[in-house]
Amino acid sequence: MRPSRFTPSTMSAEHLEELFVVREPLLDQLMERVQELGSGRSPHHALLVGPRGAGKTHLVALVYHRTRTLAAKGAGIRIAWLPEDPWTIVSYRHLVLAVLQDLVDDEDLGALGEEEAVARLRAVLEAGPVLVLMENADQVLEGVGELGQQRLRHLLQAQPGLLVIGSTRRLDHDRVFQDRPLFGYFDVMRLEPFTPEQAVTMLSALAGAQGNEDLRKELETPGARVKIRTVAHLAGGQPRLWALLGDALTVEQLDDLVDLLLIRFDNLTPYYQERLAHLSPQHRFIVSELAGADQPLPVKEIARRTQIGQRTVAKAVGDLSGRGWLRPTDTVFADLLDRRRTYYELAEPLARLAFQIKESRGEPLRLVVDFLTGWYGLTELRTAGQEGSAAPYCAMPMRVLSGDETAGPVQQLTSLPVGRRPSVALLGQVEDALAAARRGDAEPVMDLPSTVRQALEHRAGPERRLTPVRLDLLTLALREMGVPHEPESGQWVERAERLDAEEASLESRLMLVRWLASARRLDEAEAALATVGVTVPGALDEPGALVARAGLAEAYDAAGRFQQAVRAWEAVAEDCERVLGAEHLCTLTSRSNLATAYQKAGDTEKAISLCGAVLEDTVRVLGPDHPATLTVRSNLESLRRQTAGAGG
Repeated sequence: MRPSRFTPSTMSAEHLEELFVVREPLLDQLMERVQELGSGRSPHHALLVGPRGAGKTHLVALVYHRTRTLAAKGAGIRIAWLPEDPWTIVSYRHLVLAVLQDLVDDEDLGALGEEEAVARLRAVLEAGPVLVLMENADQVLEGVGELGQQRLRHLLQAQPGLLVIGSTRRLDHDRVFQDRPLFGYFDVMRLEPFTPEQAVTMLSALAGAQGNEDLRKELETPGARVKIRTVAHLAGGQPRLWALLGDALTVEQLDDLVDLLLIRFDNLTPYYQERLAHLSPQHRFIVSELAGADQPLPVKEIARRTQIGQRTVAKAVGDLSGRGWLRPTDTVFADLLDRRRTYYELAEPLARLAFQIKESRGEPLRLVVDFLTGWYGLTELRTAGQEGSAAPYCAMPMRVLSGDETAGPVQQLTSLPVGRRPSVALLGQVEDALAAARRGDAEPVMDLPSTVRQALEHRAGPERRLTPVRLDLLTLALREMGVPHEPESGQWVERAERLDAEEASLESRLMLVRWLASARRLDEAEAALATVGVTVPGALDEPGALVARAGLAEAYDAAGRFQQAVRAWEAVAEDCERVLGAEHLCTLTSRSNLATAYQKAGDTEKAISLCGAVLEDTVRVLGPDHPATLTVRSNLESLRRQTAGAGG
């Protein structure tokens, strides 16, 4: 399978327009500058800044085609689109000749000296305005040197009919330092990375243009959107990389997907290695440290890890940010951070390739493993098998997802697999971090792995709705914990108490009831539940309250307090039927649990009678093969066997 090639400079105007999304306002700004060209006002030259694959050439190509349309309608604008790889522009003379080459016909330009070439260009400009499209502008300006930049500045000052729209992969010193000739001549326009939502928009346009109906339909599914968000931290938000990952949405064979990723990453690696070679050893060391970190780092922490002086690191980080290697981390928690403490991360996450390729030493490439871990579930990886070229890339994500291979036996002994204990610990770390953010301290959030922090930011949104996220974390931990373990269960009860004290809401109180019941602190759970009905009339009938009451009933049963379990289940079953209806699954389940409670309390006859009635209802409502029906039937058969055995 060949990866998609997305090369805007070779596409037709119609195709480029069809694929263009998200950045319409930026294109409108550029075209406003083009339309003002020749008005007599000094033009506003623009520099598009973004990493490789950010969409710079797409924008430049659209400016070219739209300007040609204006020219065809009589605007009188001519265009010089310089070569994307400007290897032959090694002086100011060569730059002027490259511009002239697109503007004049049938002339032997190569024989012109610098002064003659400039005079020829001035004559062309007298006839009408000119738009110069200068990709990789940093390379062009480095080629002409400082003296050439001074002459270019003089030309731009003297010629209001000349507009330059350039692009660069990095914001280099030649455009930002005040002592450089072209300082202030270009308005910098940064191409921000696509959000996952914007990536879906782009991929939908790409699918439509390619007639890829499978991809278009897949993008409409919640599962595809979840996958895109999960791997967003790997793509770095660059459109060209999202185009690659879009192919992965419809790749059915794991071998094909691994090959697809390896080919694309292999193509990218020399680019990053070449860029690294232009950095000083100290700058490379700092980039390497951030490449190996799974979270953004402030200057102080970078200095600690690298053992380089903090002032030196601060200056280096500023330089690396200016050159496009690093960027300040954008987060919804920014206002809760110390403003003197900026966190930095790689501007291009795939720059890690330059380090991982050398460090892999024959082992699976970590970026591919990370992608597969985020893209597939454990069941999907097992189904894919472990044969062919994808075998090592299948096995490692499975180890990551499933944890230690002793998890199975340990689960039977402890009700909690060893491989899942870290997930419970991480849930606790996340809840503690969000509690700190609630108090105004977001630094613990920034210490979380980037993927976790980004997921939190997505869930919380710009409004920072933390309480629903924290309730979900407590629910997940409750599900993962199984049979309570000290001190873990005690720590989680404290977290539930903390949330309830902060929020004092129905949801937080019910969550506290569930955790108290899970920790077998039954009297406290019952007392907390009693306050719900008093403070909020009718609250005990809410679905969340019914779940909490069912949890308390289960806890009574597990603690051997069977009579209390019977009374609790009777109340839950009655209220479920009244609130949800007799045929609701929760009603049927609570009645089945009540039958079990009767049996444990010694009333086998009542248990068999109720279980038989529940079986009839589940068969009628859910069907004979529904899992709930099978469970009830199994319970009834067990009860009858016990009765028969006792009678014998």
